[in-house]
Amino acid sequence: SVVRHLAHRTAVMYLGRLVEIGPTAAVIDTPRHPYTRALISAVPRLGAAPRQRMILPGDVPSPAHPPAGCRFHPRCPFAQPTCHQTDPALEPLEKEPARCVACLRVAELGRGTDKLPA
Repeated sequence: SVVRHLAHRTAVMYLGRLVEIGPTAAVIDTPRHPYTRALISAVPRLGAAPRQRMILPGDVPSPAHPPAGCRFHPRCPFAQPTCHQTDPALEPLEKEPARCVACLRVAELGRGTDKLPA
């Protein structure tokens, strides 16, 4: 909530890597990376219906020994076999060039033009 009022742009990191960057309102209102979605789902909302909480399985891997491929794949509910091998680059979304996301799944879904499954 504080970030929404103080920042024009927001960057989200996981294990020392940027996973999403963009205008604050867009990142909070329509998060594209699964980790960003989990973070936003944990924020309480006063006077509004609660969001469906996205609970991540497992433990956070050691930053000293991050997993191969996408660092988030051990906890990602959308991980596919390629996520275990390929570290996704932070790339602009096709329909929202002011936003960048590092996720193979988003790339497969049209670079963020479609929503990830809830």
